[in-house]
Parts: sequence; structure tokens; C-alpha cells
Amino acid sequence: MRYLKMFGIVLVVMFFLYDVNPIYADDIFEGKDEYDEGNGRQQHEEGRYEDLGELIGWCTFIGIGAAGMIFPIRTFLKSVTRTFPQSKGLYLYVAKLIGRYHILFGTMALLLGIGHGIIMYFNEGELENEGIIGLIAIILLSITAIIGMNLFNYRKNRSLRTIHISIAALSVITGGIHIFIS
Repeated sequence: MRYLKMFGIVLVVMFFLYDVNPIYADDIFEGKDEYDEGNGRQQHEEGRYEDLGELIGWCTFIGIGAAGMIFPIRTFLKSVTRTFPQSKGLYLYVAKLIGRYHILFGTMALLLGIGHGIIMYFNEGELENEGIIGLIAIILLSITAIIGMNLFNYRKNRSLRTIHISIAALSVITGGIHIFIS
């Protein structure tokens, strides 16, 4: 919970820092020293929240990647420790570290994805094709999170784990399509 609060504070500070009114280089070249209500300001206002939304979208991508690293690390645990016995301690340390923060990374990715979708929807004013695909990816990620919460209580249930991993993979594929067509 402490990490989630720190994450929220960082997002709020980032949002307010991003909302300042800078002077852009093209304003100076046009002979303007500060914003003119007619030309420059409106052009820069339109893209401001789109840039913030894209930044949050890439942070979502990184969060999903960080949460998803648990799968290949645990899958190849035995073969890597058998092949490279001298690196067993380091590999186990990384596996435990990623396992410890898997839920945190997944929660942050889900919240960032929702924030990305809201900001981009309000920036665009309508839900276009890439927005619909992104919405499907976030719905799949939400289902993954719900199944993951059940998996947290019933860790030995292999069918829940298989469903959790499969829906997460579908979410990643859908998110990749969303990124590709955006």
C-alpha cells in the first residue's frame, strides 16, 4: 500500500508539472516572446494531453513487461540453475525479487492503463479503432487481475494459474496490436 501511495503522489506531481505553460521554440522564431491567443497557444494546447497520455501508455507497457517477467524466470529456473550453477544465487535472488513485486507491477500497469485510456479518450473526444482495441486489452488485463487475486488465495490451483497466464498473454497480444496501429 505504501508503494501505491508513492506511485499516486508521483503521478499527481507529474500531472501538475506537465500542466505548466512553456514557451516553445517556434513561438520565438515567429517573433513572439510569449503566447499569443491566436496562433501558437491553440496548437500546443491540443497536443499537451496526448503527449501525457502516450507517456502513461508507455509506462503501462513497462509495467506489464515487469509484471510478466515472472513467467520466463520461473519457467527457466531449473534449466538455468542446472546449466550455470555458479549463478544460482543471483538467479534465485532475481526470481524472488520479481515474485515479490509481481502484484505491485500488475496493479500499477492496470491503473496506468486505465489512466492512459481516460486521458486519450478525453483528448480525442471519441473512441476510434485503436481506442477500442486498447479498451479490450484493459478489460482482459482487469480479468487477469481478478483471476490473479483468486490465485493469490489458492496458490496450488493450476487451472487458475493457466487461465491467469493465458488471459494475460491475450492482453499483451491485444496491447501489442493497439500499439502497432496507434
